[in-house]
Amino acid sequence: MSGAPSLLRRPARAPQARASPVFLPEVQALRAIAVTGVVVYHLWPGLLPAGFIGVDVFFVISGYLISSHMMSERARTGRFDLGAFYVRRVRRILPAASLVVAVTALLGLAVLPELRWGELTRQGTASLLYVQNWVLAGDSVDYLAQGVASSPFQHYWSLSIEEQFYILWPVAFLLAARRVARTVAQVRRVVLVIVVAATVVSFAWSVLLTTRGDPSAYFVSHSRFWELGLGAVLALSLGRPAGALLRGVAAWAGLALIAAGMVLVPIEGFPGVLALVPTVGAALVIWAARAGSTAGLRRAVSVRGVQWLGDVSYSLYLWHWPLVVCVPFVLVGWGRLAQGMVVLVLSLALAGVTRKVVEVPLQRRVRPGATRTQVLVTAAAVTVVCLLAVQLPRAVADSRTSDRDRAAAALLADPPADLGAGSISADGFSTFASGHAVVVPSPESARAELPDGADGRCKSDMAADRAPVCHFGPEGAETVIALVGDSHIEQYLPTFQAVAAREGVRIVTYFHSSCPFSTAQRATDAARGGPCLRSNDATTEALLADPTIDLVVTSGRSAVDWVVSPGVPSPADGFAEAWTELTDAGLPVVVLSDNPLMLPDDATSDCVLEHLDDPGVCARVVTDAMPVDHQIEAAALSDVDLVDTSSWFCTVTVCPAVIGSVLVYRDAQHITPAYARTLESRAWDAIQPVLVRQ
Repeated sequence: MSGAPSLLRRPARAPQARASPVFLPEVQALRAIAVTGVVVYHLWPGLLPAGFIGVDVFFVISGYLISSHMMSERARTGRFDLGAFYVRRVRRILPAASLVVAVTALLGLAVLPELRWGELTRQGTASLLYVQNWVLAGDSVDYLAQGVASSPFQHYWSLSIEEQFYILWPVAFLLAARRVARTVAQVRRVVLVIVVAATVVSFAWSVLLTTRGDPSAYFVSHSRFWELGLGAVLALSLGRPAGALLRGVAAWAGLALIAAGMVLVPIEGFPGVLALVPTVGAALVIWAARAGSTAGLRRAVSVRGVQWLGDVSYSLYLWHWPLVVCVPFVLVGWGRLAQGMVVLVLSLALAGVTRKVVEVPLQRRVRPGATRTQVLVTAAAVTVVCLLAVQLPRAVADSRTSDRDRAAAALLADPPADLGAGSISADGFSTFASGHAVVVPSPESARAELPDGADGRCKSDMAADRAPVCHFGPEGAETVIALVGDSHIEQYLPTFQAVAAREGVRIVTYFHSSCPFSTAQRATDAARGGPCLRSNDATTEALLADPTIDLVVTSGRSAVDWVVSPGVPSPADGFAEAWTELTDAGLPVVVLSDNPLMLPDDATSDCVLEHLDDPGVCARVVTDAMPVDHQIEAAALSDVDLVDTSSWFCTVTVCPAVIGSVLVYRDAQHITPAYARTLESRAWDAIQPVLVRQ
């Protein structure tokens, strides 16, 4: 760090020439359009339902500019300096990005609910290391991460993809230029072949992933590199003279594609083929601009406000999303329009200041004579400082959680009779068990409290064609109970493990993520090609083939989108058909009605953390909490025993978030294992009469 001040001194000698392509005001205008689409989409999505495609425009621009820089330098100097390239990237990207991460971490610690502090650290760290897209890709296919509140660092996924491209592509360019080609023309041809091939492969991969309904397709690098590759192809292709009419048609057609895309492109099936709309649109505008543009287009895009917005687009993109996430927690009670206007004004102001004070000075005033080592060491030091700053939210949260965990451990060491479900009846409930004003598990830990096997050992992922089979309880037990369905029956595994321990029964499980036991089809399963239906067929076959099973207990989330099509059963008919196939074979079925829903995005846990002394204020009114449950209608169409579980969670008026010192919900729709264990006697009372009848 001692060398950092010298890096900022204005040099006495003339600045060195820089390898840069010709400035195109149309590219700045594209940046302005792209960032406008993204910001408006995040503030008021109804105005631009597909404004998110602005990111794809940025990708094409980045691929074009970086490749133009490299080819220009190779043509002008006869070589490509990889080290100098990375130094320029560091000066261009790192200062503003690191500043926003550090400020956002501290802002989040000040205004966001405590439950989000750990995620601030996790995603802030990923953003600084430029792997945020992979973190989000992992979360997108992690069923347990769904429903987590938005992080103020989520938008760094696109920056991460660009930085990964900036690391890999120049190396490939350099190797091709050194080892395969000699002349500039040879370099251009060889590199063009390489980038075209890579772009085609990446595009095919993107189409494949989106066709399969893989949610990670939106974030993973290999499904997005083709968009930057398209810009690179444009930069490496030799421009041919084009008439003004053709240039004008191409440019305005490109702008029309982008504008229409921001309104019409659906998020479902994106990126894939749909991403051609913004990327081809951007490529057409850049091609027309490079070929000479037209007077009308040049005048339109050269408006001072448009160019300024293009100039600040990078900083505006960085600042707007943290403010979108944080401002509602400051301006509580303000309408969405008012909050959005505040976010917009603050974002523009911060972007302008950051551009003037951070971006431009560090790009133009760093002494050319400064060694690469000095620049890179300074960059590394800045990154380390920011990494330390983003650890603060988790450190503070962990210190608070440890105190609460000790109090919870003391309670569970000698649990009172009214722990959890023992404190609720139709007439009322007690928030705390007698003499214990503590909540278990602590709300910060609730999402990590999972049933046995939830890591994949005993529950398949959403794309699997078969559910795994797991056994719990004593071998050789006279009574065997099968639990079948999605996570809404899996959440009762701790309940039935307690039953097994007390009653000596054996439990066998068939759990599949996002897959109710039904012949009807969820819309998400149709998008994946039907693995849930195939899994349910396999589960039915396995149940009917196992003579040791005495009872099937099922439940499922049915307040979801279902396929509506001729020949496809309705949700109620689908449940009834699946159950009837078992009951007709003499296998009894008990259906647990679906549990209440709490507030989305961890808002209920946020509320409990904020009101640990009186979490009763976080209860939901019964009429708001009870979900649509097609199982109830289906039970009337089949010979099953339906158990109304509403009294397990609610009085006649409210559904509390904490009952008998136990946090009931780990997220908006699943109960905690701690509360599930306290339902043991209620569950046994419900199923024992069915077993006795056999």
